[in-house]
Amino acid sequence: MIVYYAVPFLLVAAPPIIVLLSVLIGGCTMTRSTNETADRVQFQSGPDSRAGEELRMELDQRAAREELRRIIGDTER
Repeated sequence: MIVYYAVPFLLVAAPPIIVLLSVLIGGCTMTRSTNETADRVQFQSGPDSRAGEELRMELDQRAAREELRRIIGDTER
């Protein structure tokens, strides 16, 4: 007999409870980042990475040194 009295209340309360639970579960499982670069995978050799920039500078310096050595070698001959 009590079940018959409870059914209308359950039908009224069920949709808001389902929505509330889905919002809570969805909010807990959602990840948010404040930095857009955190969404991307960072590789050391990537063009935007610091290691990539340092590598590029080192290669440029080596090329410049080699060019200077070549110029100095040509003028000594």
